[in-house]
Amino acid sequence: MKQYIPMTEREVWGFLNNHKILVVATVAPDGRPHNTPVWYMVRGGKIFFRAQGYKMKIRNLAANSWVSCVVEDGDKYTELRGVVIHGKARVVKDASLKDSLIKDLLTRYRKERDTEQMPAEWRKRFEAEPREVVEVTPVKIISWDNRKWSEKK
Repeated sequence: MKQYIPMTEREVWGFLNNHKILVVATVAPDGRPHNTPVWYMVRGGKIFFRAQGYKMKIRNLAANSWVSCVVEDGDKYTELRGVVIHGKARVVKDASLKDSLIKDLLTRYRKERDTEQMPAEWRKRFEAEPREVVEVTPVKIISWDNRKWSEKK
């Protein structure tokens, strides 16, 4: 017997589309896990996020493309829900696809990107840094929605 109630496929993708922060776990060359929160988007059944090429998550993916990603919410046990994605990740090389994805990511997070609050010198340097876009292709998806327990009564 399952000890959780999974979401339907439609609920999974709706949940992912309605949240903003994905925690991505990569594997360092020495085998240690590395977890980091990222802004992300969903397109065509895949997850996309961007990061500077020197970041540890990008360096880790060069050696091992396996990732685990999680999005969750809820405070009380009966409210907890989430999605875990085990998948393969790759850096997007196609320039036009990469540009399109970056544009969509910037649009999705335009309100959250309050960089005008940062010092001008930092902003100039930070915004000039090139970014990679990572595509995550799900291999296995696990989900739960504890809110459904009360629906079963």
